[in-house]
Amino acid sequence: MAVDPGTSNTGIVYMNERRIICAKTMHYKSTVKADQYALRERAENIARQLTAWVADKPHEIIVMEGFLGYSGKGGGYVFQTPYLCGYLHAALRGESIAIQTSRQVLNPKSRGNMADLRTLMERGAKPYPGCEHCTNDHLRAAACHGAYYLAHHLRSGHA
Repeated sequence: MAVDPGTSNTGIVYMNERRIICAKTMHYKSTVKADQYALRERAENIARQLTAWVADKPHEIIVMEGFLGYSGKGGGYVFQTPYLCGYLHAALRGESIAIQTSRQVLNPKSRGNMADLRTLMERGAKPYPGCEHCTNDHLRAAACHGAYYLAHHLRSGHA
């Protein structure tokens, strides 16, 4: 199970080392901006949907993209994603959760990254069976986080 959390779009991918089985995007037309009450309601809604979606899918771990602030990224509402990640962790209490940064998984300069996988899926190629489920960038990012975890976890013999 892999999650690319976001307050406007959250991508969830259910996969194993052989294929992507299914995927879901939670998309919201409006942003929460600086409204803290709206942020809490949005996080609660995402957590409720995520918890329900994973409930009937056997899994050992939930891989979640974490958050790192980047200087010069134009500011924005950088508090929302860390808040959402924390909220999801609390909602998923009892689950095994692995945190990964987009820098380690999606940056082409990082060792063992999945940048090529993301690019290939973006271009319509099917480098991983089931890629047709990844119809947007959030699902592709979640799939890359899942593939990265599986590649590094299985390679190290912890499976």
